[in-house]
Amino acid sequence: MFYTTMQINKDYSKGSPYIRAQNQKVFSSQDGKIARTLNKTAPYRNPLDTINGKPLGGFYPDATAEDLKLLLSGSQRDILKKCSYVSPKDLKTYNILLKSKNKDGTLNVRILDDYGKFIKEAQIKPKKVIVLDNFLRANVPLTFDNQQKIPHGEVVKKIIQRSNPFNNYEFIDVNAGEDKLNPSNALEQLLQRVEAGEKIDAISCSFAQELSEEDLEKLFNIELKNKPMVEQKEILQISANSNPGFKEFQNIYKTIEQLHNHGVKIFIGAGNSNKIVDGKIENAINLDLFANGTQGVGALDNDNKIAGYSASRKSIFTPHYENGDLLIEYRRGGFNIAGGAGIDVPYTKQVQDLYKEIQKLDINSRDIEEKDNQKFYKGIPVKINYGCYVYPSAIARGGTSWATPRRTAEYTKYLMLKDII
Repeated sequence: MFYTTMQINKDYSKGSPYIRAQNQKVFSSQDGKIARTLNKTAPYRNPLDTINGKPLGGFYPDATAEDLKLLLSGSQRDILKKCSYVSPKDLKTYNILLKSKNKDGTLNVRILDDYGKFIKEAQIKPKKVIVLDNFLRANVPLTFDNQQKIPHGEVVKKIIQRSNPFNNYEFIDVNAGEDKLNPSNALEQLLQRVEAGEKIDAISCSFAQELSEEDLEKLFNIELKNKPMVEQKEILQISANSNPGFKEFQNIYKTIEQLHNHGVKIFIGAGNSNKIVDGKIENAINLDLFANGTQGVGALDNDNKIAGYSASRKSIFTPHYENGDLLIEYRRGGFNIAGGAGIDVPYTKQVQDLYKEIQKLDINSRDIEEKDNQKFYKGIPVKINYGCYVYPSAIARGGTSWATPRRTAEYTKYLMLKDII
């Protein structure tokens, strides 16, 4: 049966008081304002613009010797003691360096400008952030031909920790399988913890189950086209909550709304299932974003436009946008996947040996093959610089999975620093 405007008992005519009130509730709320604020600074966090980080001291000409040492350090001990922050007040980039930890859990930090000049010291309070993901099954290739892979959750972990190393993180595996938590059960357990008095500030969920708008219309026997966003969401909510086959989603929707009512922000990836049909984007919607209280996160491309694959494009589902590129760089000793100095994932012996071989290659080597305008050496993309030196080329893989931890990190960083910078 069709859910008509009479059945929902709301006035959805264009510009009606109900539509205006609902839009005001969503887009003029505190959450809506923060989403737009952070969207304004997102173009300054394009990972393709920061390839290799800032390797030379000249990039920080105004830094003290001690600050410069930390700014440039790639050691595992130091990479989680620093991050950058783009202030929405002036759109300038600042460097935040950890100075010391206090017994009450707060942190003392040094704030520098983009050139390393000291501005001031401040005290910040870490936020409690839960990350739900797959941390067991290696399914994300770091090389073109799958010579080295790591779990999806490990990529998300590197991104969110580097983007904001000052939070208190908890990483929970929700890999589907026997005796494993699924997202629904994990969210229910987190709700129980919150109801028992635990403070959780945000949850990051880089997973999605999407259906196209056309498939949703057929599944629920509804009509979505040419309807206001508010009406579309309510039709989908009513349809999913009354469908016997959506019991798990119904539990998720209820739990998410209760967590939201307790002040927990739940960031969920918008999904990557959009398709081009007859030259037009066929939009898909992540079923998890039907719930009230979700903070959908979409992906921007390298031109800071919504990436073609980024689903759930209507802002009532997806108010947040961050760059969706995962930049995988080959560096001495391992891969960098989260930006900044140092490495995030050590090479396997096989990849380490290939890396060493590439550095010794002659540009005319017969082992360098070209495919689709890209040169490869035994499955690793390579480039030849102006000095006729062969070196491994970075790989970029797009997805809202990478935009979501970035936005969760930026949201909590904004809360920490909005009254300081």
